[in-house]
Amino acid sequence: MNEPGIERIAVIGAGMMGFGVAVEFARFGYPVSMFNTREESSRAAMQNAREALDLMAETELITREEADAAYGRLHPTIDMEEAVNGADFIHESVSEVLDLKKEVFARLDELCPPSVILATNTSALRVSDIASATKHPERVVATHYFQPPHFVPMVEVCGGEKTEPGVVEKTASLLRGLRKRVALINVEIPALVGNRIQGAIAREIASLIDQGISYPELIDDVISFGFGRRMAYTGYFKRMDLIGLDFSATAARGRGTDLWKPIAEHVARGEYGMKTGKGFYDWPGDSAKKLHHRLNTELIRLMKQDMEAGLI
Repeated sequence: MNEPGIERIAVIGAGMMGFGVAVEFARFGYPVSMFNTREESSRAAMQNAREALDLMAETELITREEADAAYGRLHPTIDMEEAVNGADFIHESVSEVLDLKKEVFARLDELCPPSVILATNTSALRVSDIASATKHPERVVATHYFQPPHFVPMVEVCGGEKTEPGVVEKTASLLRGLRKRVALINVEIPALVGNRIQGAIAREIASLIDQGISYPELIDDVISFGFGRRMAYTGYFKRMDLIGLDFSATAARGRGTDLWKPIAEHVARGEYGMKTGKGFYDWPGDSAKKLHHRLNTELIRLMKQDMEAGLI
């Protein structure tokens, strides 16, 4: 069922990210106009969409009929006015250049009635800075997807200084209707949360390589075959609960370092994580056992794939 008040979608910039966002909306029943500045870019977007939908059908995420129907809801154009005509929600995925985004949003603000939500896929810029180019900043919101957007469920949603709370809420509701996992970011900061974490990892990787300690293939192996594999299922804090916060305390003492205050507080209360039924999360009944089973089942599945591919 469509989000009330949202019938048509427009995607401005259907490149590496935008075409995937368009595919998501189309497979959930929304007609989608995709705007690119060049015909060849529009053809590439449609080809990418076709391949993505074919893969979804091949892997039985959706049926062949559903894939074909979704493809039929995509409408490429090189005319921005045509693209946004009748749209209730507009998603922008142009290059991460503030002046360009401000130019695009100023134009969208002119073309669209004030009721139309204008969303930016910015991964580093502030919503408020982009919205400053509009007369209606209250309807501008960030919807930051992770590449590839049609296969990664997370979307970070954040308003700017003047964004109406109802716009943020409606956007989150719309995305949840697409089976996305929405992270509502209540404090406007550049790069939001996901890219700040990735940025911290990137800085440490650069340091390791600059010091001659590591090299690209080793870094990728450590992530892909090591901690990155399990973090897909446990994140960071669930993993800490799984290991045991008492273990973290013991390790900190062994290193002679201070224990992070939130962990120390849990440990002082005897809340060690899964083993005590409470840590950063509550673990009632057999919830911890179920997470263990899911994690280990997926690790075995990936290990078998790697063995079949001769990677291990």
